[in-house]
Amino acid sequence: MAIVKCKVCGEEIEETILKCPRCDSLGPKRGKRIRLILLCVMVVIVALFGLGYYLQMGEVEKPYEEVLQERLDEKLSQRGLTAALLLRSRLDNPESMKLESAISNQDGSVLCFEFSETDAAGKKKKSKAAFVDGELDRTDAGWKLFCTAKIMRPIRVKSPTL
Repeated sequence: MAIVKCKVCGEEIEETILKCPRCDSLGPKRGKRIRLILLCVMVVIVALFGLGYYLQMGEVEKPYEEVLQERLDEKLSQRGLTAALLLRSRLDNPESMKLESAISNQDGSVLCFEFSETDAAGKKKKSKAAFVDGELDRTDAGWKLFCTAKIMRPIRVKSPTL
């Protein structure tokens, strides 16, 4: 067995001893093992962080304008669904309503619908309606005032029943 000096107090001790009898510091081999284990753990942690960073580099974040546009589209879709359900509830034969198109202005305060319905006499007809600031307007004058010759955009109304 080899004799080595304690790194803390300088006492000569055997290499295999666990603690220095003089200062209670860890023995030479045990100290080397702990440092080796800690070094391996640190290398693994750094490698995992590096791998995570490398994998994240491939992800492309959406531009802020695109995120805002998606939120606006979702908001308009929800408003369109609400307005279409309100319109449907006001028809003589609600089950006959088939939505053909839905358009909106940029902020969603005006929603315009073109749809087909069956009236009380059983005759199928095409109709138009404008939903303006929470009020439903089914007149031709309302359609011309709010929906014709305006900057409008199509919206998706997500509902299997419309």
